[in-house]
Amino acid sequence: MNINLADLFLFSVRIFIKKKGNILLPFFLMLCFQISVNAQSNISGKPGLIYVPSATETKEGTFSFGVNYNPIDYGFRFNKKNSENIYFINLTLIPRLEINVNLLRINNEKIKGQKGIGDRQIDIKYLILKEKKYQPSLALIISAPFGIDNSLTTNALIATKSFKLGTTFSADFTAGIGSPYYIQRDDNEKSNYNIFQDLKFRKKKELAYAYLSGTIGGLNLHYGQKGGLLFEWDSKHFNVGAYGKLFKKWTVQAGILNFDQVTFGTSYALNLKTLPKRLKKANENQ
Repeated sequence: MNINLADLFLFSVRIFIKKKGNILLPFFLMLCFQISVNAQSNISGKPGLIYVPSATETKEGTFSFGVNYNPIDYGFRFNKKNSENIYFINLTLIPRLEINVNLLRINNEKIKGQKGIGDRQIDIKYLILKEKKYQPSLALIISAPFGIDNSLTTNALIATKSFKLGTTFSADFTAGIGSPYYIQRDDNEKSNYNIFQDLKFRKKKELAYAYLSGTIGGLNLHYGQKGGLLFEWDSKHFNVGAYGKLFKKWTVQAGILNFDQVTFGTSYALNLKTLPKRLKKANENQ
């Protein structure tokens, strides 16, 4: 009998959808995974630095989820008015292809007495080149143009190269360019029926905060598998940060944007294709 924990997880989700059962069941199954994966992520939940994403290759089935806090003066939606929480999930669906879904929720803000769900965004990352001895990895990240009011769009071409610095330290160097343009639907919620209708090119500088518009890059200095330091240029500011890894899968991180305000977050990562040790042994004994 072959057991695939990814199938088991998906089965539990289907049961929840059909019967509206306990929402904790899928997350309980996720916590059973024992593989260690790199969970350090940028503000929108992609592998990367603080704001800047990287072209780091992730294994098929790698799944992470978490939340990051974005301070008031660097708010994407209402810049200098409200801080934000950005919730995300990230999945390496097949080799080279990552899907990221994030939800930007504004803090202390209500519209007509009610707080909306928030800005939803889907990002797609494709690994064009895998890293080799003398070749960096190269990735294209595109924000899906289905939203009508998105404020956190990426659209960037990124390269990353890793280097060993002795037995304890290693470093990932990232450089790339963020597109000054993005695609948005010129539509409204009342007539929001066709996701391919009224697509138009927009300039990021028209947004409250032009995220990743121009030259970007940085350094992730790893201390083994325990944590590291982050240094980046996000096309506007120089940011620094640090992160630590707990229990092999849980990451906590914090940074200072432009030496001015603090951002912080946490994430949990695992691999949906790998069996926990107990299930693996049970499977081998069948």
